[in-house]
Amino acid sequence: MEATRCFLAVKISTDVRRRAEKLIRKLSAAGGEVKWVEPENLHITTNFLGDITGQDLVEVSRTTIEVAARHVSFELEMIGTGAFPDLKNPRTLWIGAKQGAEALIALQEDLTESLAQAGFPPDSRKKYHPHLTLGRLKRSTSAVDDLRALMTENAELPLGECHVSEVAIFASKLDRIGPKYTLIGRGRLG
Repeated sequence: MEATRCFLAVKISTDVRRRAEKLIRKLSAAGGEVKWVEPENLHITTNFLGDITGQDLVEVSRTTIEVAARHVSFELEMIGTGAFPDLKNPRTLWIGAKQGAEALIALQEDLTESLAQAGFPPDSRKKYHPHLTLGRLKRSTSAVDDLRALMTENAELPLGECHVSEVAIFASKLDRIGPKYTLIGRGRLG
């Protein structure tokens, strides 16, 4: 049976997507070797599941639906730029979450624990940090200083709110031009 690469995420609002697109254009003007996320692929990952097969996907869907039903919908404020591991050595560029971040962390922790009990161990031991990935540096160049300055300049930039009312299950397929995400299930928040 063929495996499908999957992850769980919350979708972002049209307003946040539009503002994130504008910010990506601004940051990309700094140059550098960055693989920017395509606007249609912008999302906030909660859990990366890796390759799973059909029967496992049924279990992931059941668990996601059950966990989502235990949480109420909430507003998530997106604000400011940052980087992993940090701005001194940026590898992943992101927009952070502020108001509502605690609710998203609680949802992610519940998903992680419930998925682990169902046989899907977490993909990382790192503490979850809600964020919207904008791009990834392919390698560090002299343009990183300009990019770092722009990131610092936008560290408190308000980017809007998202109404979080569901957890989406996405299949990810990599091709020559980048990843393609397909919605394959969802769990609605109570």
